[in-house]
Amino acid sequence: MYNQQQKIGSIMFVRALEGPANYGERESTVQYFDEQGNMFIRSGGTRAWRNNNPGNLVSNDYTMSSERRAKAIGKAAGFAVYPNYQIGHQALVDMLGGKTWGAKTLRKASKDYTPDNLGHIDSIVQETGFDPERKISSLNPVEFEKYWKAIEKIEKWKTGQETPVDKYYITGVHMHGGTIQEYCIRKNGADVWITKQQAISLAQNWQLHAIIVHGSNGIVYLRPEYKAKRFRDMVC
Repeated sequence: MYNQQQKIGSIMFVRALEGPANYGERESTVQYFDEQGNMFIRSGGTRAWRNNNPGNLVSNDYTMSSERRAKAIGKAAGFAVYPNYQIGHQALVDMLGGKTWGAKTLRKASKDYTPDNLGHIDSIVQETGFDPERKISSLNPVEFEKYWKAIEKIEKWKTGQETPVDKYYITGVHMHGGTIQEYCIRKNGADVWITKQQAISLAQNWQLHAIIVHGSNGIVYLRPEYKAKRFRDMVC
């Protein structure tokens, strides 16, 4: 069973969100987060690569179920997002090899897999040479591998750009009348003072280690992350 988190050195991807499209592009970006809340943005390439989802499985009860060994960690543009290729691939294999899909013919599977692509089964037959009326369950291990490889080839996997986004720590605060007015953040190795609104803006863009709170009186403020020190205990 694959670990549910992606490892790159000490990085662990545990959550993902759909991000805005880059300027001039139609496709949305995908935001990945590690255990510390640091963000990495994937852009360009194909949707399969951006989502770590080689089969382009849609986001539904199957892909998002916590009972699945290959559970998605988020969704983007209606499709599941996985921690890495291996887990996304495993989700595809588990689905195709399960009882529900195993009982389908290749033709029926293509129709259900991608209803808008009427030529999907023709592409499958071209890649595999299989009779479209065969059931998936009738494929032996070698044939089954050929089948899922054909699907992944059709869905396309092309890499784009993966960009880390700096996330800053609050190292101190200035208070006035019991209310925080300025925050000191550690940026590029130096302490920088910013306004409360600037700090909130950074937090909204996942670039600050803080939690945004919307008070019942309509006031928006920041509080420390879980188990982090209180801001007033910090000295800049």
